[in-house]
Amino acid sequence: MHIWRWVWTFIFCLLVVSVLGFVKFNQIKAAIAFGESFPEPSETVQTIIIEQSQWQSKLNVMGEVVASRSLDLRNELAGIITKIGFVSGAKVFKGTLLLQLDVENEEAQLAALKAQVSIAQLDVNRFSELIKNNASSRDQLDRAQAQLAVAEANVRALQSTIRKKTLIAPFDAVVGLHQLEVGSYLSVNTLITRLVSVSDAVWLDFLVPQEHANLSVGELVQVSSTSLLTDVYTAKVIALSQEIDLDSRNLRARALWSNTPKQIKPGALVEVQLSIGNNLNVVRIPSVAVRYDAFGTFVFILNKDKNADWRATRQSIEVQAKDNKTAIVTSGLNIGQTIATIGSSKLREGMLVNVVSSAQGNVVNE
Repeated sequence: MHIWRWVWTFIFCLLVVSVLGFVKFNQIKAAIAFGESFPEPSETVQTIIIEQSQWQSKLNVMGEVVASRSLDLRNELAGIITKIGFVSGAKVFKGTLLLQLDVENEEAQLAALKAQVSIAQLDVNRFSELIKNNASSRDQLDRAQAQLAVAEANVRALQSTIRKKTLIAPFDAVVGLHQLEVGSYLSVNTLITRLVSVSDAVWLDFLVPQEHANLSVGELVQVSSTSLLTDVYTAKVIALSQEIDLDSRNLRARALWSNTPKQIKPGALVEVQLSIGNNLNVVRIPSVAVRYDAFGTFVFILNKDKNADWRATRQSIEVQAKDNKTAIVTSGLNIGQTIATIGSSKLREGMLVNVVSSAQGNVVNE
């Protein structure tokens, strides 16, 4: 009797477990069927078809903008300012009076010297007539001519002094700032202001490492600046130093930059890009297609499966050069392959991919 009680208890427990297992099995089966009813996860990307292209290595250096004509205006002689003919930051034309120092004494002396020249000229004329009539000696005429020459030399010397106290603009320019006042005394060689030529063309000075010193006059360079320029400009190399600098081991070069934007001022720093080496046949892809992980640099190649659906495959590559737009690949890719560009960051190995656009050789930005 006691044994049958345990038997029935065991049968009852087994029945309960079987029922619960059957119910759970049906729940799991239903969940699997429900999950399979959803489509496979996929991502949408843009693509590019690999093509061969020409590429030349570039070298980026910093360049300094230099005015084609500029000078520091200084006075050669001391004196008191009687006139200021320019305003700070204004444009002046060639021949404009910039600064006048006091020349009152010099002008008075000049008037006296000119009178002496007139008297000396009269003496020369008189002795010349007397000699014609044999009424004077040749020696008297020579002395009169010498006195005339001395008087004329004194006039020229004083006129030179007056010119040195009269500062004139030597070319069309924009003047710098100043703090001068009429009546102020200027000692010798005082910096008055700086003149910078008014021109749409400026010089661009830059240094080239000695290993790339085969740059030649006439070559074109690209000019850009992330803070000052929105476009890339072109300048032409017009001069090269004839020796390598002993301290920096660089070659100094100068380019002419025509049609310079107004926001570029002398002294500004810009980026200069030089072409170096020969043209190479390379694979050029958008930079946005290049991905990185702990195993290296790679892209996602897209291939069609047996159902003609696109699948992502990780492909390791070697990149020789890369900027914000383009990456130059030296190995890992073949012509005609399709790779993911915009949206490639969302992909993983074997993932289903929806392609919204495909192009040949286009550079795409994300």
